Amino acid sequence: MCLPNRGRDWSMEDKARVAAEIGAASRSGGYFFLRHHGIAADLLSAVYEETRRFYRLPVAEKTKYNAGERSQFLGYRGLGREKSTAHAGAEACEQYRIGNTQGSLGTPVAADFYHAPFVQGACLFKRLVDLGDRVFSACADDLGLPEADFDTSMNSPMHRLGFNHYGVGHAEEIGNTVDYAMSPHVDLSIFTILTQNESGLEVRGPEGEWICVPPVQDALFVFLGDYLQRWTNGLYVACEHRVRQVRTQRLSIQYKHRPGHDAVVSPLDRFVGEGKPARYGPFDTGGQYVSFLKSLLGSG
Repeated sequence: MCLPNRGRDWSMEDKARVAAEIGAASRSGGYFFLRHHGIAADLLSAVYEETRRFYRLPVAEKTKYNAGERSQFLGYRGLGREKSTAHAGAEACEQYRIGNTQGSLGTPVAADFYHAPFVQGACLFKRLVDLGDRVFSACADDLGLPEADFDTSMNSPMHRLGFNHYGVGHAEEIGNTVDYAMSPHVDLSIFTILTQNESGLEVRGPEGEWICVPPVQDALFVFLGDYLQRWTNGLYVACEHRVRQVRTQRLSIQYKHRPGHDAVVSPLDRFVGEGKPARYGPFDTGGQYVSFLKSLLGSG
């Protein structure tokens, strides 16, 4: 589907059509490709090169940026650092995160320090925040919800951009025996926007099968996270996904559109009622989310 740029004139019919297309995909599999997204190909290429350059650094250089609770989980997650939620081992990839921080969480984080290896990545982050806002607006339109309904939840949003490296032999290096490099999971986000230079991402299909998501030129892949599913009481479907073992070096760049640190996500009133009980409890995107990350990474 195509999402017109914010600066381009487009009719109410265009807006309604895009919202309906995103809504239909969000009610079925919870994923779709997005074209005309406004992210320049040259910028994406520059960020891929920046990512390659970082992962070529010696381990001692990369670990200067180690992620942990004190960095609000910005920074580097080394190979095997993140525990799997599906098996006894760890995730067979290296990861890095940049993004927004919350100044009220104790000692201020020197976000500029953690952003330093990814100058072009920081530029991409800003553009993806804008794109994420437009996708979220389309979701609200489809659901018939005023965007103001989310104002409290989206105060000081904790959006994040990740740069992931899946290397040949990573699984063997950390002793994994499973046939995937990233465990099946649903993102704790509103939605995730992803680009990959090689195939590897798989999404769970309607019959429980794993479907390969190929790289598509000039398109970004969007898949829904837990929070939209929870807000809509299951009307929108969160996308379970994983990354299979790779046969060549693979990079992915993933942006997570997230609420503010103080948001508590639970089914909205219009999606519950007689005959429609709440299917999900509240989730605290601050403390509860931090506890989850600490269980995966440790305090750091």
